[in-house]
Amino acid sequence: MIKQPAELAALQSAIDITTDSLQTLFAPDLLVSYQNEYELEADLTREFRHRGAAGHAFAPIIAGGKRACTLHNVTNEAPLGAGELLVLDVGAEVDHYAADITRTISRTPPTPRQQEVYDAVLAVQSYALTLIKPGILLKEYEAQVEVRMGEELQKLGLIETADHDTIRHYYPHATSHFLGLDVHDVGDYLSPLPAGVVITCEPGIYIPEEGIGIRIEDDVLLTEAGNKVLSERLTRDLYS
Repeated sequence: MIKQPAELAALQSAIDITTDSLQTLFAPDLLVSYQNEYELEADLTREFRHRGAAGHAFAPIIAGGKRACTLHNVTNEAPLGAGELLVLDVGAEVDHYAADITRTISRTPPTPRQQEVYDAVLAVQSYALTLIKPGILLKEYEAQVEVRMGEELQKLGLIETADHDTIRHYYPHATSHFLGLDVHDVGDYLSPLPAGVVITCEPGIYIPEEGIGIRIEDDVLLTEAGNKVLSERLTRDLYS
């Protein structure tokens, strides 16, 4: 669970390859040229291999519009609709170690509602990152993030009462999991986390009735001073 220097080097390499590959796909002229989800998957595979990765660390998720509300939409076979947001949950594998990064992007200027929901997810992630440090208990951390998510869902007009069930209707997964040799790596969820652990941070909001699914995910190393976001270099802008 506590990563050694060689493990961290492999993880950082996988994260850097994922970052550079996504930045290539996100170039505006290229991004608007895609017509189908599988085209992004194919180009991402090429970029991963070209940059030295073994390939994908897990089945990539590339989902437009309402399809992003299916958390593990791995078919990647639908045409990209005009005005849809696009979720890419992907990671390269290097020396058996897995990156796991999610970005939500818009190929055209987003609607005010899309931007509003995106900003809510980003606000929850920013809050969650302030909590990640040695000594945290993931159960307590997840409860704190849930409260913050409830506040954002109320602001969005999606819920009136911020209780567990209403929050989880729009946010049905955990914020963090361990990362390493496996994308969902083994780890102790019941004890305080020490420095040297790597976890993800990935809040999301999913509104099938509005055709909006948004997730933002970064890979985070717990350090003696707090944490280091290993995927910080990849933009979190919804549209550029």
